[in-house]
Amino acid sequence: MPGSKYLSCRCAPNTFTANVTPLLNRLSEESIEALRDAHLLPLFRMPTIPQNIPILYVLLRLYNKDKQAFQLGKYLVKMTVNEVALILGLPNAGLRFKFSRSPVVDMTHKILTEEIHRAADEDGSHHDEGIRISMLINYLLAMFFFPLKSLKVPSCVTKITCLPEFLKYNLSLAIHEFLHLQFDHLSRVSAIRNAGSNIGSLEGCTTVLLVIRKFWNVLDEQKVLLCEEDDDSDFETPPPRKKKKG
Repeated sequence: MPGSKYLSCRCAPNTFTANVTPLLNRLSEESIEALRDAHLLPLFRMPTIPQNIPILYVLLRLYNKDKQAFQLGKYLVKMTVNEVALILGLPNAGLRFKFSRSPVVDMTHKILTEEIHRAADEDGSHHDEGIRISMLINYLLAMFFFPLKSLKVPSCVTKITCLPEFLKYNLSLAIHEFLHLQFDHLSRVSAIRNAGSNIGSLEGCTTVLLVIRKFWNVLDEQKVLLCEEDDDSDFETPPPRKKKKG
């Protein structure tokens, strides 16, 4: 099975959690409850995600851009918006969030992280609760949901300035679309390279989390061999799971 050298993966959930934890600790119980009610608290307290790079590499090489799905053996497996919503705990409803690749010129991941640290320090006591929550949300959007290869912050992220604003949007749909932008790019890269070459860079914690969570069960339940040779048969959807007796 291919090794990790074939896939660059910039995902550091442990670093993400380490950066936001001090600021979370400065929030009041009321603010913590608000984040919990919005299903965001588990994301800010994300444990280390096991990154099985060889598995990710094979899965991403099996992505079919035209079908927007992964071909596992003879099965066609899609990542749906509802699955994104269920895995991340976000609603699949609300206003359409228009993602833009245009970055904020003077805002990078490094600067955003430095601001998070400043707000968590004693010297940052002038930041009120609303500003702290806003910074956490912007950090989540820029570093976890919509990371850019340039390590700059997407301009669309700065439009969400508070928790009520965040809850207005259907971010599950936006994240789903962003994932397929990445998958499409990696499929184009791999299509013009040899099987033993690097297929590109996988950005952000969200992609790793969703791909692993989605396919771990599929691989276990359907017993699909990733190394199986592609055949000429039509794509099929996996058979429904059989309910266990008792």
